[in-house]
Amino acid sequence: MMDRVRDFLAAARRSIADKLAIAVSFACLVHCLLLPVAVALIPAAGGLAELPESLHLMTFAVALPISAAAIVAGYRRHGALLPGAVAGIGLGLIGIGAIAGFAVLIETSVTVLGSLLLAAAHLVNWRSRLRAASGSPA
Repeated sequence: MMDRVRDFLAAARRSIADKLAIAVSFACLVHCLLLPVAVALIPAAGGLAELPESLHLMTFAVALPISAAAIVAGYRRHGALLPGAVAGIGLGLIGIGAIAGFAVLIETSVTVLGSLLLAAAHLVNWRSRLRAASGSPA
């Protein structure tokens, strides 16, 4: 009985990590896509919407350990390499966007692509973990 409770709690923690990582990816995506549109459509909001450039680096610093923990926990459960590979590419693109100092359009494009890949990796990780827990084939 205690083993089942322990397994349930461990699965809940892993699920929370993937969901949190998906939420962070989505928040990054919203920031990258909607903030420039809002500033362009409402010029007076430009001053209100200015965020420090370090926000990108801080977001990357938050996404990296959360994503790594969720992907590694999932791998230990399901053994699939795809989520980790896609997450690595996504995190790499987000990091490049945060650090490289590209023009705004390039930075946004690289970061959005990285965020989409990272969110997809977490969805695949989550589904793979569910399949492994239910005993279904991958």
